[in-house]
Amino acid sequence: MKRILSLLALLPSLAFAQLRWHSSDIHNQGLPAGAKVYETTDSLDGKPFRAFYLEVDLKDPQLELVTRVGNGKRYTPAQYDSIEGRSALAVVNTTFFSFATNGNLNIVMHEGKVLAVNPQGTVVNKRTVYATRGAFGINRRRQPDVAWVYNVGKKNRPYAYDKPVTPEIQGTDTVYHEPGKRGAHRWKMKEAVGGGPVLVQNGQPHITSMEERMGGSIREFHPRTAIGYTADRKVIILVIEGRNKGVAEGATFPQMAKIFTDIHCVEALNLDGGGSSALYVNHMNTIKPSDKEGQRPVPAVLVLRRKG
Repeated sequence: MKRILSLLALLPSLAFAQLRWHSSDIHNQGLPAGAKVYETTDSLDGKPFRAFYLEVDLKDPQLELVTRVGNGKRYTPAQYDSIEGRSALAVVNTTFFSFATNGNLNIVMHEGKVLAVNPQGTVVNKRTVYATRGAFGINRRRQPDVAWVYNVGKKNRPYAYDKPVTPEIQGTDTVYHEPGKRGAHRWKMKEAVGGGPVLVQNGQPHITSMEERMGGSIREFHPRTAIGYTADRKVIILVIEGRNKGVAEGATFPQMAKIFTDIHCVEALNLDGGGSSALYVNHMNTIKPSDKEGQRPVPAVLVLRRKG
């Protein structure tokens, strides 16, 4: 996607040093050469910090990333791992979701089929307000992408936009148009999950919380899950521990964006965080989940598995 100007992109860089990452030997034991886990306990901007990332080389034909859904139920990453069986290498949480319905609130695709859609508009002061939300996908040529996506028409076909769709200002009035095919292209992904906001574009921090109409401050500290990729097609799945006082206090969106650019990602996307954040590798947790019960059940995950 093309880089666009955003007020958030003009925020001054934070003055924290680049993190030092080292191999997580316990998690890497037995993994194929194309998958590696790294961890850090360096402080981040003066705060206690702990994080892991899983690097997946999409050029490795032994490996594939696939989505899995609970079909109306929620399961923990460990349960998805058990369901997947012996081929499973890692499982990570993905979309935001409804606790009431167990439904995904972002796009999910598997084998090119749309299983869930990005938000289709919300009513604010008796007006329907539309937004394009960030999504991560891998096409059939095993090429990754991060895009602002909206599902168009009765068949919910995903379309990607070079910039987030924003309202049109007409004098003193604001007009919200439902995103369509105009100014977009079909987003032909094999596997995909949604979240938001986009964190990195063209190798630079580019946070589009406002444009994606996502509430909350970009500078709040929370446990986090996010995904990005490098120019040489290595997918980076990042999880950040948080709400663990004195050990790991989480991260902000600007800090996450800098982590991704330091790892040389060209695009990156935030996924559901907080108590949902969990990366399960080699049948083990990486970060400590922030919910006191442990891993939170979720309706959709990404699974790294051996291609059979």
